[in-house]
Amino acid sequence: MALFDLILAIDQSVARSLNEWAALPSTFNRLVVFINANEFAKMAPFVFVAAWYWNTPPLPARRRLVISGLTGIFVAFFIGRILQTMLPFRERPFRDAALGLVLPHGVAADSLGGWSSFPSDHAAIFAAVVGLMFALSRPIGVLGLLYACLLVLAPRVYAGEHFLTDVLAGAAVGGAAAVIALRSPISRWLAVPFERLLAWHPPLFYALSLVFMAELIDMFDDFRKYASVLKGLIAGTF
Repeated sequence: MALFDLILAIDQSVARSLNEWAALPSTFNRLVVFINANEFAKMAPFVFVAAWYWNTPPLPARRRLVISGLTGIFVAFFIGRILQTMLPFRERPFRDAALGLVLPHGVAADSLGGWSSFPSDHAAIFAAVVGLMFALSRPIGVLGLLYACLLVLAPRVYAGEHFLTDVLAGAAVGGAAAVIALRSPISRWLAVPFERLLAWHPPLFYALSLVFMAELIDMFDDFRKYASVLKGLIAGTF
């Protein structure tokens, strides 16, 4: 319990300290909120890299990595959502009345309501994405890690949408999913059905891939909405 209390105290201290700056009506803060809400800017560069390496020789090895990595990304998102549902509910920092944070300009007071803050599924998804980038190219992996930390994850903590440990826990989930998905025996097992589909019916494979990539760029927002509806139906509140 002492360790839990210490972690909670650190989370609250970080949230309050950042809010002293994030609540100011500055151009920098408005820019952070804008970037934080722009899913295309977050994910599109990574999708571009994955598509680029899909057509970079040696094709079989590259494509197997891309397929396995994308599967790991979806698994990371799915596990993150399951944990958010099953673990004790944790309110978002800017919605936690006990913290008394000032809502940053441009952040809606009713945003992200109903979903637990722990763990961060954004962190889970992007940790898995960065894992794929490292598997494709170490230099691109390093750039992807910096991009994800500075332009994706840090703004979510800065704007009060997540506590620091939410992001760290989500990153651990995504990193584990990436490692498991990209391990050689598992990657072969994951890739075989998609490789067979590609060989059997390329138009169907690429049509489904386009839909998946569109959802990935949108951070699986439709899946989140469907999950919210399902959650409401189960709870009898929809």
